Amino acid sequence: MSNDEDAIRKAADLIRVGRREEARPILASYLQAFPDSVDAWMLMSMCISDRQRQIDCLRQVLRILPDHSLAQSRLAKLLSGTGTVTTWPALPGEPGPSLGTPPFTAGSLPPAPTMRPTDRPGPPSSPPAEAAKKRGGGLAPIVFVVVLVGLMCAALTFVAYLVNANRQSSQQGAFATAAAVAAFTLPPTWTPTDTATITSTRPPRPTATLSPTPSPPVPNPTVLAEMDVIQLEVADVRGLEPLVPVIPRYLLSKAKVRPVLAAIFEAGGGTQAALEDQARVLTALGLIKPTYNLYTNALNGLADGIGGFYLSPTDELYVIGTSFTGVERYIFSHEYGHALVDQHFDLDGLAGYPLCPGDAQRCQAIRALIEGDAMLVMNQWLEQYAGPQELLDILSFDAPAQVMPDQFAPPFVAPEASFPYIEGLTFVNSLYARGRWALVDAAYTNLPESTEQILHPSKYFDGDAPEEMPDAQLEPVLGEGWRLLDDNSLGEWMTYLMLGYGADVEAQLDDAVAERAAAGWGGDRYWVYTNDDSGQTAMAARWSWDTMGDATTFDSAMAEYLLERYGGNEVASARGTCWEANAQRSCLYRAGLEILWLLGPNAATVDAVLTRFPGFN
Repeated sequence: MSNDEDAIRKAADLIRVGRREEARPILASYLQAFPDSVDAWMLMSMCISDRQRQIDCLRQVLRILPDHSLAQSRLAKLLSGTGTVTTWPALPGEPGPSLGTPPFTAGSLPPAPTMRPTDRPGPPSSPPAEAAKKRGGGLAPIVFVVVLVGLMCAALTFVAYLVNANRQSSQQGAFATAAAVAAFTLPPTWTPTDTATITSTRPPRPTATLSPTPSPPVPNPTVLAEMDVIQLEVADVRGLEPLVPVIPRYLLSKAKVRPVLAAIFEAGGGTQAALEDQARVLTALGLIKPTYNLYTNALNGLADGIGGFYLSPTDELYVIGTSFTGVERYIFSHEYGHALVDQHFDLDGLAGYPLCPGDAQRCQAIRALIEGDAMLVMNQWLEQYAGPQELLDILSFDAPAQVMPDQFAPPFVAPEASFPYIEGLTFVNSLYARGRWALVDAAYTNLPESTEQILHPSKYFDGDAPEEMPDAQLEPVLGEGWRLLDDNSLGEWMTYLMLGYGADVEAQLDDAVAERAAAGWGGDRYWVYTNDDSGQTAMAARWSWDTMGDATTFDSAMAEYLLERYGGNEVASARGTCWEANAQRSCLYRAGLEILWLLGPNAATVDAVLTRFPGFN
């Protein structure tokens, strides 16, 4: 591939994952050298949100190639006065007024903001999808990881496309661009001829116990036949042979989603009491306010947005929709990608997916592998098999942010929900770039161990495992009436969200500060206890860092965060640095490469817990 073709492909890949601000200067430079490039003008129309400027770009396409059907249809919609084609939000720093009568010059476009360096390699077909502002926005919430992850193998198909990188931006846009980019004939960068070595029979599976009732009606024969075709196409893209010819497949109307998800929640043992306990944990970590009810958030964590989900315990596949247009086909390709991988690698049997018996952040990493796999599958299916009408259907689709509106969701929910899709796609892209699907397959027997490995694939390839943290056993010093709510690990990703996406907006650190503070993570463990009689909470969180510099950076950022969280009310302490507010004491200590954060209702409780961590001061 020539350097010129590389530029077009790179811009297309950036647009596909919503990074339009980075694609604009690439296209601007390209158009200065090649002002008659149809592909470049078409892509440029997707990098800008101003209606008149979109029209200008599309007119350039039709000036060069009058019969370009996609440009004609998009231009017709714009000229009809219905607004921009995809209702994209304006980008930060992007001028609103039109640049005038076409043609306008590529050099008149504003420069893209500077992005952070990264060690994440992107494959030719689908690029790294790290997010701007806060890496991109969203995992199934931690409540899903800790409480609900045992319920199902959910696939939030559109989450990776719905979360805009900017903290204040609306959650729309990149989904449409993913389809639009594939509408052009771009230079191919790979041939899907590699097929991983697989077993000829499906491995044994645990007995399925999850079965939402009543099941929705089976789609009509025509839709089922169309699903059969897509299954063969996905199998061709993924390089895996279907081992189970037919699985239960359903179209589920939006109105019926909540009852089905509620049944899944209850069938898996989910209770309001468990959610209340998890809310206490998230409140102690500063991720939610005490008044926030996790139930709707928990259900949205099972299927967020108009997408779909695949239940690995029962092999059931759901697509949310009432018809089978290009949008539903696109969703189906993602979900069947899950089903196909499940047939070969037994998702139920993976340590941490869907069950999470221990390390929550390792469960997040495994989920990122699985969702990133399905994201790459659906992107490649779109590029290879989607027809013109399907592309138009997807282009005209305006997906809502959530299946069930949650107007007061805490700031961390959106980025947490998108983590396995955006960062998972980046991770899988890095595997695919090195060894195509065979290396992705190999990852199911050499699972990622931390969110750090997902965020920095080089650490996965280097075998950089997290440090094991010893148990603290706080019960002896807390006394009677206290019970353990959670003993788990945050990982680099949740540490980052805690600092940058906390429920207290005033205490949120700048994204760059939070990101630097979480980098260099070596391992962590936290313990949260509650006293049911008094309603009090106690917590200890211990981190280990790779270098002294990493520890110093986190120590400084954590102190800044706690200072704001407790309203600047620093109090005297013989050891460490402490703050008090709202009948709660919070202290920060350091011992070489390790940082300790203690929280309790009073100084006596905090001092008692500190005795379980010798060496900190």
